[in-house]
Amino acid sequence: MQAPPLPPRSHTSHPRSQSHNPSVRRKHGGEPRVYEERVAYPFEDMAHTYAWVAEQEYNMNLKQSRKPGRNTEEWVFKQAGYYPQEDEVAVTLTGRPHPPPAHPGPHRSGSLRRDPGPGGAAPASAVPRRNPTQWEEVIYRYEVDAERWMRHEEESRRVAEERMRARARFEDELRRIDERVRIRRDEQRRMYEESRARTFASMREHERRERTRLEKAILDSWEKYESRWSELSSSTGPLTFADIPWPTVMAPRKAEDLTSSAITSFLLSGAHSQETSTKDRLRSAQLRWHPDRFRRLMNRVTDEDKERVEEAVGVVARVLNELMQREKRSSK
Repeated sequence: MQAPPLPPRSHTSHPRSQSHNPSVRRKHGGEPRVYEERVAYPFEDMAHTYAWVAEQEYNMNLKQSRKPGRNTEEWVFKQAGYYPQEDEVAVTLTGRPHPPPAHPGPHRSGSLRRDPGPGGAAPASAVPRRNPTQWEEVIYRYEVDAERWMRHEEESRRVAEERMRARARFEDELRRIDERVRIRRDEQRRMYEESRARTFASMREHERRERTRLEKAILDSWEKYESRWSELSSSTGPLTFADIPWPTVMAPRKAEDLTSSAITSFLLSGAHSQETSTKDRLRSAQLRWHPDRFRRLMNRVTDEDKERVEEAVGVVARVLNELMQREKRSSK
């Protein structure tokens, strides 16, 4: 920020003799040469100084208040008593103000006021005289700068608050989006779990029905199996491969259909003979399907089926022997 120009100055010329004027130097054989020196007024950069101070306070976000009686305004007005006014400055030969004489150093207390003269009283020439018009102009410009910086600070504060509100709105919108996403994800997870539970329930129900159907089929086949053996003992007619009550749920068509798993699932099923142990079931089946015991029925088998029946009976006998050996090993 550039400091505003000072008001026009009016100076009073105080002619001095050339011998006492420090701004005049004489050469040998020539005219005297006058050196002009510019007076550095202490209040030229007052507005710029205040603006800089205010800007530093704003940028650094100073939150602690200043000490009482040490604000910028008091500092500015106190300087008026520390330096001479324009009408007190001597004028050189060119009509420009001459810089004031050097003052002794300040007191130990830090004051910049001039030392009092002999007798303890300040000389009359050392008492500063103020120009009301000039000071009113300075104060006015200072107030204008202060008001401008106050508006700037208020605008900056407003912009910062608006940004904070916008950020709060943005974060609130993000939270709402996250909440919607979470709800949707939870809903999808719930639907998936419900669907999986329904699928498992359906599978369990299907397995239960299949198990019930298979147990019923095994039970029906076992009852037919026992009843057919009773009929064979009391009958005397010829027999075919289909007339033999084979130990399977489904009636086989050839010897290859009499597998170990089919025979085991039928004879050792829990759907029948629940009071009979596995070993007793296998021993009873071995007695029934032993080739020597079955030879009396072979005389009733037709010639075209005799070979198939002998082969199938041998397969059943071997499977029963293997199951009995396995049961004996497991019971040890």
